[in-house]
Amino acid sequence: MNLNFEFMLIAISIFASSASVLIAFELVKRLYLSTAASKKAMLPVYAIAVGLAVWANHFLVTLGFHPDAKLVSPGIALIGLFFSLIIGYGLLYVATQNYAKISRFALVGLLSGVCDLGLFYCSSNALHGVNTIQFHTSLTILATFTSCVITTIVTMLFYWIKTYSGKHSAFIKIATAISIATGILAIHIIFEAAIAHKAELINHTIDQSKNQLTGITIGLGMITLFMLLLIFTLLFEKHGKQLFKISFLDRRENAEQQSNSMLDSLTKLPNRRAFQQHIDSAAKRSGRAGTTFALAYIDLDHFKPINDQHGHHVGDIVLSKVADRLNASVRGCDFVARIGGDEFVAIIEEIKSNDDISPIVARIVSSIKEPFAINQLNIEISCSVGIAIYPQDGDLEKLMVCADAAMYKAKEGGKNQYKYYDTDIEQASEELLALQSELCLAIENNEFTLAYQPKIDCQTNLPIGAEALIRWNHPTKGELPPKAFIQAAERFGLINEINSWVVDECCRTIAEAKRAGFKLNFSVNLSSHQFRNPNLVKDILKTLKFYDLDASSLSFEIKETLAINNQSQFKEILEKFSEAGINVVLDDFGLHPISLAYLQNLHVSEIKLDKSFINNITQDKNSKALIDAVIKLAHALDLQVVAEGVETELQRDIIVALGCDYMQGYLFSKAIAAEQLFKLYAHLHNRQFQLGFETSGQLLVSDYQLGEVA
Repeated sequence: MNLNFEFMLIAISIFASSASVLIAFELVKRLYLSTAASKKAMLPVYAIAVGLAVWANHFLVTLGFHPDAKLVSPGIALIGLFFSLIIGYGLLYVATQNYAKISRFALVGLLSGVCDLGLFYCSSNALHGVNTIQFHTSLTILATFTSCVITTIVTMLFYWIKTYSGKHSAFIKIATAISIATGILAIHIIFEAAIAHKAELINHTIDQSKNQLTGITIGLGMITLFMLLLIFTLLFEKHGKQLFKISFLDRRENAEQQSNSMLDSLTKLPNRRAFQQHIDSAAKRSGRAGTTFALAYIDLDHFKPINDQHGHHVGDIVLSKVADRLNASVRGCDFVARIGGDEFVAIIEEIKSNDDISPIVARIVSSIKEPFAINQLNIEISCSVGIAIYPQDGDLEKLMVCADAAMYKAKEGGKNQYKYYDTDIEQASEELLALQSELCLAIENNEFTLAYQPKIDCQTNLPIGAEALIRWNHPTKGELPPKAFIQAAERFGLINEINSWVVDECCRTIAEAKRAGFKLNFSVNLSSHQFRNPNLVKDILKTLKFYDLDASSLSFEIKETLAINNQSQFKEILEKFSEAGINVVLDDFGLHPISLAYLQNLHVSEIKLDKSFINNITQDKNSKALIDAVIKLAHALDLQVVAEGVETELQRDIIVALGCDYMQGYLFSKAIAAEQLFKLYAHLHNRQFQLGFETSGQLLVSDYQLGEVA
């Protein structure tokens, strides 16, 4: 048959089809990456949008071939929409599958070919009238077969391109979209060749410019429809069902919802919340398709000194650049998030073996090792990566622990490398997981107790306080010291809860002693993880107020290594302690080099000499001279000195002669329970009353066996 081609409309149709296909690629990918529930809810919506686009494009191309046609039967045109919706649903359903057999592609192709025939029949009748057309049988069969083949290929292209992550992905997608648009045009050409129109159609005279305007409107409408759907998808992924909730009154609630972003404010990477959602979705996809994915736990090496030496602003720039390098190192289908200060994770999907994972992680390690040029500084760091694979290494809860354990193994092996979770790590990890469960039960069942080692005044030989030491009364292992569980408590985020219990128990004991008529002062050890709690000092003051105690009732011991490695953070929290009137003791002093100027500016009241110095004080003249110098320096800075680990009378005599302020050690007492501490204080108080204050200064705690006061 003779066709009056309107090339402007044909060009518009190809452009509109290509643009719509490009947007549809993104929709297919997002459906593919969504959870089962989201996919079930959104697939019909997407199918309607794609069906409308197919239907609109069909009429746009038809106008290109028949510029003088007019719509004579809108009802039949709407019936054609039904066929378009079936085509859209079939395409999306198969293209978004994780794995699809060739039979499914063939089935959706056959269904689409038949629906195309129905769509052409409806559109021809709608534009030319029911009695004005006829189909050539052989050409109609050929056109339907061609449509089946082309739509099968189109579905395969959509299925393939959703996970494509090559170097030239943008070019490939554009070329594929144009190819699909050309294929759609080819289907039209062969179907048009199969249709014959009666002669009276020639008598119709239609303004072709009006058809061009209609075609442009349809084309722009298709693109707008897909763009609106894409925007809706992005908003739905961010806000979920909250997107449909409208509040005219509570603006504060809406503002809080908007501020609850899924992105890390510094690096613009997804944050912990987004990571949790993504890994949940990945696990569901893995379960449906029987596939695996890898979790890479990335921790920066030597990052903390950057903040201390160059300032937090430089550290922030490094973190931002690290984020850029991580994104550049992974594939387009992989997921990278920041979950902590210098901790990142990557979810690596579409893998078949470790051979697919290793090159990606190797690129990550190599990229971070490259120097960072910042403000004329040449900063070098590295990273340690632990890799765990789902589901073979465990469920989601265990997977994070496994990757974390593998990362620590990489650090132990020298850093700047990656380690896979293996049987050796598994054994340690299982023990760690068991310890985590036991610690949670210990907190719930109140299995912790405190033991108190008296702190002795060097001049009076009387206790002036005690150091509170936590113990775990394990139901099967007996009493466990802090080193057996504190590190695990820090790793699993339980340390703040345990520390809160220690502070509360100390305050309760001090208040009880206050009612008994004598004053106690306890010192409590702080770990590095507790410095991350911005409300630490505020919470301590709240507990002191609850028990009606002075701030001087408690002091807190912080290790010297913590002060050196976290100087900015350390000074900040020390200022808060100082403002609150709470004393701070610098523990393990002397094990590491520390600037005298830095020590002078610290808000600490005491330094505690490490017991390694005390052990050698009777044999090594250098140790004695060093302690003498430290004591004089501390006194010059208006600091008091505590010597720990005093176990012999000779050590005590030397310490006292050197002018030390306080002592601790087994010579005086081991760590004892609160009841024994009360009896010791009461016993010494009575003895002091009997002998008079002048002679009480010569009493020794060691003069009284613990059995006598127990």
